Amino acid sequence: MKDNDIKIEQRLENMKKFYVKVGEIVDNLPDSIPNKTRDLIKNTILGDKELKELMDGLDSHRPPKIFLIGRTGVGKSSLINALLGSYFANVSDIHSCTDKAYRYEYKDQDRVLMEILDTRGIAESDALDESISAENLLISQINEFSPDIAIFMLNATHRDGIDVDARFLKDVSDRYEEINKIKLPIVVVVNKCDEVQPTRYKTPSQYPQRKIEKINEIVKNYRDIIGKTGLKIRHIIPVSSLIDWQTIDGDEIDAEDIHNLPQDDIGNLQIAFDGRYNIDKLFDILDKAILDVEAQMGLRMAFRLETLVKRLSKHLTKIFSGISATVALTPIPVSDVYILLIIQSVLVTLIASLSGRDISLESAKEFILSIGGVAGVGFAFRLLAQQASKFINVVLPGAGSAVSSGIAAAGTSAIGNTAISYYIDDKTLEEVKKQFEDTRDKN
Repeated sequence: MKDNDIKIEQRLENMKKFYVKVGEIVDNLPDSIPNKTRDLIKNTILGDKELKELMDGLDSHRPPKIFLIGRTGVGKSSLINALLGSYFANVSDIHSCTDKAYRYEYKDQDRVLMEILDTRGIAESDALDESISAENLLISQINEFSPDIAIFMLNATHRDGIDVDARFLKDVSDRYEEINKIKLPIVVVVNKCDEVQPTRYKTPSQYPQRKIEKINEIVKNYRDIIGKTGLKIRHIIPVSSLIDWQTIDGDEIDAEDIHNLPQDDIGNLQIAFDGRYNIDKLFDILDKAILDVEAQMGLRMAFRLETLVKRLSKHLTKIFSGISATVALTPIPVSDVYILLIIQSVLVTLIASLSGRDISLESAKEFILSIGGVAGVGFAFRLLAQQASKFINVVLPGAGSAVSSGIAAAGTSAIGNTAISYYIDDKTLEEVKKQFEDTRDKN
């Protein structure tokens, strides 16, 4: 299975070499594969607009800059950790960890993946001296930081100062637009939803309906308050950033005691309890709200690489299903079976490459056969139906090929999704074989 220690840089390099990989594989296909089929594979992949946009983004991305504003105790540091899925920012339930504007850099090795400017609410901020107000100081810091997006954080159980901070943020966004000639996207995050009554339910999947309704009511109330200030926001979303941490040895540790650990131990903290709510949805919202394409891609590179790899793999599966359908339209029975196997093997090889594994076309064929694809015994009746359908062409030209085309497309789609489960999701061969059989039986 895939190497879990593969670093982001290596994964990115594998993705950047994708088009080169496609060319190499197609150029080295067996001589029995018609040139028309080779050209079809190359032209379809290289000409795909969405695929090109994804690949172009790999070479033109930068760390996104996120401006966080929220009052003491709202959980800004906890949100950072929840977004990252690892312990990164100091977290405390007793005292403020951010007593001034603080700039975080999230790194993988020496590579900066995201920058965060963490500030307190305007009412809690201190002036530098008598010559500059706290508001002007923060505005100066924010404009110097030049954020791609602002996250306005509120507490689901405390509504103090919402209107004051919303008006301040409106002033900031107005000045930002004036200076930079571009609007600052603003997303409102209502944190600590786990503390909404009934508080005993901390696991999001177990939230009772009355808790969810209460959360929605709070969000509506906050949206109304913000609306009256004139602050324009892109979205407002309720979340929980609740995570309990444990050492690598499995010992749970209180948030207040984490700072006493050696730095290496802090870096290796693991999640003991995951109470995060709507964090994935927040990622989607941030992704859509960030206007700068390079920063948007940087966000995906930093924290959603697996999601991006899976998205790319699924799009490839869709492309290859279409290619298989086209090839299967040939009116000559049986001749396209071998070609379909090669096409599906190319798909598996590319998906494996995106996961970090470099496999040969032969290894990809073995994978397909091992799960029962194309020439596997379990696929015999499907294969027979596919090829026999072409004889319908004798009676009704084109009808049989259309039947065969649909079967070929469905089979390639099933193989692609199975390869994703095996190489990307790291499932066992037994698990993916059952997945493939279940999908095949439904078609």
